[in-house]
Amino acid sequence: MSKRKYKRAKKKELNRKKIGILLIAIIIIIYCVYNNMKPQYQATETVNYGQAKKIEKTIVIDPGHGGEEEPGCVFGNVYEKELDLEIAKKLQAKLEKEYSRVIMTRTEDVNVYLNERARIANRENADLFISIHQNALEDDDVTSGIETWYNPVKDTESKILAQNIQENIIKTTNANDLGIKESKGLIVTQKTEMPSCLVETGFLSSTKERQKLANDEYQDKIVEGIYNGIKSYFEETENTEENMEGNNV
Repeated sequence: MSKRKYKRAKKKELNRKKIGILLIAIIIIIYCVYNNMKPQYQATETVNYGQAKKIEKTIVIDPGHGGEEEPGCVFGNVYEKELDLEIAKKLQAKLEKEYSRVIMTRTEDVNVYLNERARIANRENADLFISIHQNALEDDDVTSGIETWYNPVKDTESKILAQNIQENIIKTTNANDLGIKESKGLIVTQKTEMPSCLVETGFLSSTKERQKLANDEYQDKIVEGIYNGIKSYFEETENTEENMEGNNV
């Protein structure tokens, strides 16, 4: 090979190396930009791929509050944010045995903005959204019980969901039944695009009920009630849809 051809070949090889290095650099830059654009906190999803057939539903569980700036109500050194997360994790474990996708808006002690909680459910095309909270009243150690909130404007299914969860959670806990309540101003039930409700599982301001809420066995009863309520909601709404289809034949 002549010296001129050798130099030309070396130059081509060098150019190929430069192009390769440039492409790698571009890929690294795109990767870094993409990761910086992601939300600071990612929802946690459980997808079941076991042998047992799962019901094809996506359920989002939203443990209320979180982080130093959003502890929720605090009474007797019991933090709402911690109870919300404990109950939500137990509910997640129970639901994921039967349903194909269970998503948590948070699994740690972090603050997730209310709009982001709704966006998570909408982005994942969830079938249901359940928010877990605790109640409280200042200077009131007497009031206790469970209530479930829904948005009366969004859809009729949210009221059905709230009714089923409220009825079943009262059965399993035998707590005071404060009924279902309407609110147009709760962001997580207003901005979610699927049937949704917010469950206030008890009053931390009540010493007696606070002690119950911190008890594992009582939490299990709460979870059982919510779980049964979700099941009965699906049964009721799916039966209604089947009857409507039958009437149209």
